[in-house]
Amino acid sequence: MKLNKTHREAFVRAVMADVPTVDYDQLIRDVALKAAVDQLPPDVRKVWDNPDLRAYVNTRYIYAVGFKGVAIPAQGGDEFEFTEAAKAELKDLDAKQSAQETHLDELEAKLRAAIYSCSTRKQLAELLPEMEKYLPPEGSATRNLPAVANLVSDLMQAGWPK
Repeated sequence: MKLNKTHREAFVRAVMADVPTVDYDQLIRDVALKAAVDQLPPDVRKVWDNPDLRAYVNTRYIYAVGFKGVAIPAQGGDEFEFTEAAKAELKDLDAKQSAQETHLDELEAKLRAAIYSCSTRKQLAELLPEMEKYLPPEGSATRNLPAVANLVSDLMQAGWPK
């Protein structure tokens, strides 16, 4: 069976979806929120810690690292400052996320190079036998037919032929 672009892209997406990753965005949000909550006055902290009362604490959106934002409890003044320890942890998580993204991009590029070097399912199965489960079933040729229902009448309504 000849591989087309749809087969190849589905293969790449399926394989990459099974590569384990760490959700650094959520870790960054968690660290930023914890750092903000740790700076709350004790009485406000009691209200924040009670899920039934948390809605009564005003929140605002800040950017923790780059464009990764989080809603934190609003505090007096316009600026919120992370502690040095929180800044260091956020910077470390951001660096780890960048490294993970670079690694995943490299893996995807290698995978694309491998699959685009094969023109048939059989060639790809021989090249990457461990990934046979991601290949389309034999004989599952896709036919992308254009939508032609009412095409002529739509063209005539638009003034065709001129």
